Amino acid sequence: MDTAANVLDLGKALIGTPYTAITGKTPDALQIRPRDEIPGSSEWLLKQARKSDAGRLMVDPANPDYEGGYTQAIGGALTGVMKPNTVQQAVNQGINSALSASSGKLVYDSTGDTALAIAAGMAPTGIQTYGTDLVQRGVRGGEAGRQNMAQRIQDLKNAGVDNPTLGLASGNKLIGGVENLLQSTPGALTVMGKARDAAIAGLQQKAQEAANQASNNRGTLESGMSIQSGLNRDFRDQGKATTKQLYNKLDEVIPAQTPVNVANTKATIRALNPEIEGAPNLSPLFQNSRMLGIGRAIEADTQGTRPGVMLDIRGGGGLMNAPVAVPVAAIPGGSSTDKLPFTAVKQLRTAVGNEISDNTIMSDVPRSKWNPLYGALSGDMRTAAEQTSPAATQAFNRANNYNRANLARMERVAPFADAGTPEQAFRMYAKSAEDNLSTLQAVKKSLPEGARGDAAGTVIERLGRATNGVQNDAGTAWSPETFLTNWNRMTPATRQELFSGFKNSAEVKSAVDSVARATSMMRDTSKMWANPSGTGANSAARGILATVAGGGAAALGGLLNPAVPLSAAAGIGGINMLSRAVTSPRVVNAMASKNYIDPELVNAQVNALVGGGLLNQR
Repeated sequence: MDTAANVLDLGKALIGTPYTAITGKTPDALQIRPRDEIPGSSEWLLKQARKSDAGRLMVDPANPDYEGGYTQAIGGALTGVMKPNTVQQAVNQGINSALSASSGKLVYDSTGDTALAIAAGMAPTGIQTYGTDLVQRGVRGGEAGRQNMAQRIQDLKNAGVDNPTLGLASGNKLIGGVENLLQSTPGALTVMGKARDAAIAGLQQKAQEAANQASNNRGTLESGMSIQSGLNRDFRDQGKATTKQLYNKLDEVIPAQTPVNVANTKATIRALNPEIEGAPNLSPLFQNSRMLGIGRAIEADTQGTRPGVMLDIRGGGGLMNAPVAVPVAAIPGGSSTDKLPFTAVKQLRTAVGNEISDNTIMSDVPRSKWNPLYGALSGDMRTAAEQTSPAATQAFNRANNYNRANLARMERVAPFADAGTPEQAFRMYAKSAEDNLSTLQAVKKSLPEGARGDAAGTVIERLGRATNGVQNDAGTAWSPETFLTNWNRMTPATRQELFSGFKNSAEVKSAVDSVARATSMMRDTSKMWANPSGTGANSAARGILATVAGGGAAALGGLLNPAVPLSAAAGIGGINMLSRAVTSPRVVNAMASKNYIDPELVNAQVNALVGGGLLNQR
């Protein structure tokens, strides 16, 4: 209504002024009425309110001295409280508005200059804003530092640390050093201890979630059993089946009774069991009895026949006549020696291959003897295939190449499969993740998906387990320092290999990477203060801490958090306040946020200063 009345009065003035100048009269229609006679206007509402005692109590000051005074100014200035999100923010805006009104009124009463009064009224907000900006820059630097701090906070949240300390969130090593000292300073022990425990608990929980995603079957015994079972059952059985399938295809291109010269195989067996010259009875004591028996048997099966005549037995001429042997052909050299049918050589080679696959340290023939025999048989079979046809050669090479690669990997993983206990198998697997990528790859490729997850989950669960010197009675203490130390023992390539190839592996790797990144931040922030002698940097930090606690705490606290009183007691009280400031989520978020003056707050304060009549112009 006030706005409508203003527009109407302007229109009357626009018409009435020239009309009066010409005629010397002002019609009633062009008369500007008193505002308290216009229903709905502010003056009319006040006039109506003053007609009752209650209304007069609401609109008129109890003490006329308050009219246009500081009390009225401060009361009107509270309109500067604009949409606060928290009680703290409302208090801060209220204090700013009260200081703004008081400063503006003081300057106006002293100078009568409205512009200076408005500038003075905005000074408290400007001082706080730019003071906070200076503190922010001191904590994390300029815009690049702000972005880096925001990223650090997000990385820490990804690792389970929802409320990092100011030093950890900002990466400021000086603040990190002060925080380290606060952990052992009276007045801050409880506050800093809770913040540290909460951060470590978050990291441990994140690591535990990653281990759970990898597998629910964890532990050195459980994962060791999975490793050995996967190697001894799944990998070996699959290898045998595939090898058999490939070699059976040779039967389609090489007739079973094709003679194969095994002279090379016989020579290899003799080389594996050499005789001691001049001591024929002593020699067997130093020869492998089973290998010696195989040599004797193959010699017997390949000795051939003596020279002679091939005969054909025919019946006699009558009932009383005996059968007659009729010569058919002469055999000057007898049947060929050193020859076995192809099917016999193939079966012998398969039997030797099975011995290699099933070989353990308790076997009566070591792999060192089986392997050369297997190679000799393979060579004899290759010669027979090459002499048969190109198709036979191609089929043999395909089967032989697969089997050679399979046996090579089996040789590589044998120590894991043959380990005395499952726990030993797991420890060997975990050790290979530190410094032997090729072995880790060979073993992992030989394992089923479930066994890979079991091993990865167990490794994750053990990465952060605190060392015995700081472990609790339940064995559940978790250390970020231990986690990072164990993590850095693995190369990036072995980490990638270890945490892949099983269900949820991408999520597991991401979670463990987050924990590693957070623990690295912890170590880096406090690295310069890790001085066991308590001298050097720690001494400097103690000096800074004493200064801050003795009087600087109030200034720092006030700048970091406007709700903190602007003065604080020295000693333990100051230390406690400082510890609460560096562990406060509000302080951390304030330091990571952009600093600006809210235009709505400025507008409200200007309106309170000018439109509200707080600058008394009587």
